[in-house]
Amino acid sequence: MLEFWNKAFAYFWRPELPWALLFTFGLGLILFQLLPASRRAIVTSLELYGLCVLGKFSSACLNAFALHNSAEIVHEMFVVGSGLIMIHLLGLLLFRLAFPLIRLRIPRIIEDLLTFLGYIAWVLVRLRLAGMDLTSLVATSAVLTAVIAFSMQDTLGNTMGGLLLQIESSIKVGDWITIGNVAGQVSEIRWRYTALETRDGETVIFPNSVLMKNSFTIVSSPMQRRPEWRRWLWFNVASSIPPGRVQEVALAAIGTADMPNVARTPEPSCVLMEFGPGFARYALRYWLIDVEPDSPTDSQVRGRLLAALQRAGIELAVAQNEVSLSFDTRKAPEEREQQRRRQALRSAEIFAVLSDEEIAQMASNLVYAPFANGDVILREGSTTGDSLYLLAEGEVDVWLDELPDRPGGHVAVLGTGEVLGEIGMMTGEPRRATLIARSYAQCYRLDRATFERVIQSRPEVAGEIARVLASREQRLRMPAGERAQPLPSGLSLRTKSILDKMREFFGFCDG
Repeated sequence: MLEFWNKAFAYFWRPELPWALLFTFGLGLILFQLLPASRRAIVTSLELYGLCVLGKFSSACLNAFALHNSAEIVHEMFVVGSGLIMIHLLGLLLFRLAFPLIRLRIPRIIEDLLTFLGYIAWVLVRLRLAGMDLTSLVATSAVLTAVIAFSMQDTLGNTMGGLLLQIESSIKVGDWITIGNVAGQVSEIRWRYTALETRDGETVIFPNSVLMKNSFTIVSSPMQRRPEWRRWLWFNVASSIPPGRVQEVALAAIGTADMPNVARTPEPSCVLMEFGPGFARYALRYWLIDVEPDSPTDSQVRGRLLAALQRAGIELAVAQNEVSLSFDTRKAPEEREQQRRRQALRSAEIFAVLSDEEIAQMASNLVYAPFANGDVILREGSTTGDSLYLLAEGEVDVWLDELPDRPGGHVAVLGTGEVLGEIGMMTGEPRRATLIARSYAQCYRLDRATFERVIQSRPEVAGEIARVLASREQRLRMPAGERAQPLPSGLSLRTKSILDKMREFFGFCDG
């Protein structure tokens, strides 16, 4: 029995074995520490190498039983397997560790190709060392290769397509592309296919031959400058409206406040593209910084544009051939709208002293003025105080600029029923705060001329309005937790100051 194990060990323990073991397991441990993302593949490779070592020992046992031919065949099989595993680990060392350290990026398909060629070279070397004539092998396999190539032409086409895509860098992992009706980000490029991850979380597989035969659009690339993608928003308005007016309103819609994904440079533009019977077609063009949330960004821009057009009294045009039906019930929506306007005025504390007739007069002159989320309604310091806004629905943030005598920042949230910009409209003073729509805010705009007609006809109400303005102003400047407490003394001085400015601004005398 001792003689058996001596023969087996002598056959198994060859001079190159310890060096091979040291190289393979040493390289495996290094890669395991430095390549966390490939640890599973490294562990699997080392386990397979261990099986190959056991396979070599089994061939040694066969040799000890005098089965020399079988022992040589088994030994050679596991030598080939061991070599393939070592080539795999060397490939990881070069392509995943060494080349990235010198900032040399090798496409994955090139890595696979070179590793595969290494496998073939190793197998041919072992066949040559085993005594096989490689010339006859190549000649014999030529016909077989032709048959295989003909039967697998689609697969070969996909493989060559993937190889050319990588070599030419036509597309890269991370690119956003559109092909046909599919848009997505390239997640991987393999031998046979290219995978796209769509915005809906779907993975779409395109054979590489399809990409080679058809055109596709690269929307953005990780190496591309930002902003990345220009978007076009089309809309029609009546041709009777001056183009300069439409373009001014459209650009102001996305230029008055920063939008998270709309680039400031290059600047947005609005162009007149065409016109027809009764309509003019415009395009609002802007650049996206990040192409992934394209639909949410487009939705925000559309909302702001629609609100801006409505505030400016610009209606979207309809086709001339549309049939318009009229019903006797058309007055019902108008009556409901008037009721809503009167309710908005009644909800405002500063107009509580007005009569029903005066409220109705003002309601008929209100202008619907919606604001989208993030729109700047009023800006602190502005002197264009020719109107105020009634907040019929939604919320508005109040911001103060930082000054030497006061801290700045967010100071309040105004809700339904509040009045915006009343001090500026009634006294001519600059706007005292910046108001930004916190949500979609439905407002009504009251101009100075309408209010002036009411105040001139009944100037005695000015004192009560001034008192309410002074108290509102004082409460807004108080911390949120103290606004329910009684107001401090000295309020009458501010009331008198506001009343004096109203008299001077509107030119009335209340007796």
